[in-house]
Amino acid sequence: MYKSEKKTIFNVLAIYLSSTLLLIATLFTSYYFYQQEQLIHNEKEILKTHSLELEDELLTLHQDSTENYKYPRFKNFKSAIYDVDKELIFSTLHEDVKSLDTEFFINNDKSYYILPIKPYYLGAAYMVIEKDTTPVDFLSDLIAIAIVVVLITIFTSLFLVKLVLKPLRENLHLLDNFIKDTTHELNTPITTILANIETLDTKNCDEKSLRKFQRIKIASLNISNLYQDLVYLLLNHKASFKNEDLNISNILNERVQYFTIMANAKKLAFDLNIQDDVVFYADKNKYERLIDNILSNSIKYTKKSTTITVNLTSSTLSMTDEGKGMTQNEIDSIYEKYRRFDNIQGGFGIGYSIIKSIADEYKIKIIIDSEINKGTKVTLKW
Repeated sequence: MYKSEKKTIFNVLAIYLSSTLLLIATLFTSYYFYQQEQLIHNEKEILKTHSLELEDELLTLHQDSTENYKYPRFKNFKSAIYDVDKELIFSTLHEDVKSLDTEFFINNDKSYYILPIKPYYLGAAYMVIEKDTTPVDFLSDLIAIAIVVVLITIFTSLFLVKLVLKPLRENLHLLDNFIKDTTHELNTPITTILANIETLDTKNCDEKSLRKFQRIKIASLNISNLYQDLVYLLLNHKASFKNEDLNISNILNERVQYFTIMANAKKLAFDLNIQDDVVFYADKNKYERLIDNILSNSIKYTKKSTTITVNLTSSTLSMTDEGKGMTQNEIDSIYEKYRRFDNIQGGFGIGYSIIKSIADEYKIKIIIDSEINKGTKVTLKW
């Protein structure tokens, strides 16, 4: 899966899930408060019914002429009565009620209902009804529903993302097939062109013919370099490679010499600061791909009549050009396969993808410092 695909999937999932979760949270919060209101309403209605039962009993006792009477008790609820000064007359409550100003409240899983009495039966001006709060376990149901909705949302979003990415994948597949076919067809003509160029005698050529020959050779080298990149890209996981101790000082000098003719066409100079006999354990073909891609990019994107600086130490390799430079956004996405920022220069946009894959394989850290219209410095550290 390409990095751009992963980024698209992540962005779609983030937007889709965040909006869905926000909607779920809003709906569930509204539902939660609605259930709370319903609970309070139901509790109040039950307590009102109990208060009528108590009031009937108090009326019966009030009308009883005997002096000995027993305060009424009920199985379903507890009660208390207070006088006009809000002083307790009698109570069967589990705990005292400190204030009679609130009509209804819930405390410690108990529901309380307070209402005035008229006329004052047995001297009572207020009655308090207490009952166990009816448990309503809807929170666990909400959580279960939320989990199911989130899972459905995730699967739906993944399906939608795959549906959206399908045309992109098909286009990338077509591009891969095109590159494979192109590489196969380029093999014989490139080999033939390069072999014949090396056998040509240019000693007796006039200046105009020599310039034409140089252009042909530069074009051939560009095609050859692109061909080597395509071969690496297609056969990276199939071809056999041999890691060994490489004298990268010599290899770097050879690759700079290889690209000199291309550099001369833009009147570029090389400032070489190469430490002798620097050794690195790697496959030679891969390390040459690494150097070639950085060098060719420096030559391709630098300005005419400037200098490319190459520094090599025992643990670092850096190449600095004086070209157009890159923005930070371009640097962040430069390793994506088929990523191009300049349509004028052409190419498939695979150079830095190859650089990244080789660097990762050999645990080489890549640092890119760039400034618009001043140039780019690529540093490899190991």
